[in-house]
Amino acid sequence: MHPLTEEIIASKEWRVRELETLKKIGIIALNTYSLREKQQYYRMCIPYIYAHWEGFVVESFKSLIAYLNNEHLDKKTVVNELYTFSLQNVLKPLAGKQSFEQSYQFVEKFVEDFDKELYIDPSLLTANSNLNYKQLTIILNKFGMDNNLQDYRPEINQLVNQRNSIAHGENGIIIEKDHVSNKIAVLQEIFDLIILEFENYLSQKLYLKM
Repeated sequence: MHPLTEEIIASKEWRVRELETLKKIGIIALNTYSLREKQQYYRMCIPYIYAHWEGFVVESFKSLIAYLNNEHLDKKTVVNELYTFSLQNVLKPLAGKQSFEQSYQFVEKFVEDFDKELYIDPSLLTANSNLNYKQLTIILNKFGMDNNLQDYRPEINQLVNQRNSIAHGENGIIIEKDHVSNKIAVLQEIFDLIILEFENYLSQKLYLKM
């Protein structure tokens, strides 16, 4: 197994332990509370679960960026998606209508960086605090990774939508204990699939052109 995959597994394991603690609290500590108070607790669980979802994805891909940067890769050898991702700051002057000066700045920066080894600015990786299925797909595409999570699209989007509603102060959402347990179980499945994709990507060196 690739060392980076092992790091990502360790990240998954501590997150899962914390998520499992949520269920234990719900079972043990809430027995004496009213239904309304229990529902309030379970509603608060959703932003916490989302935090681990976004945290796991962003941390994993930023670790991948650090790994790729440390490999000192020739830009000509990496897949076009990675090369394009690394150029995001260089391409900014071309956004919208371009003046000659903007075009010149782009060419100047592009020529200057052309023969340098691949470097991806870690700040380019963001979930925009809204890691729904579409945003996850965008991240995967930037690395030229396969998307093996199509079946989980409804679950991912539901988690994000519920988290956004709760974070914006909507208190009419009813969250039951089984819903929290299900979300945690599904998240563990998604984590495992992401880990498998990372292992395949790293062991097969799919960041390089074939």
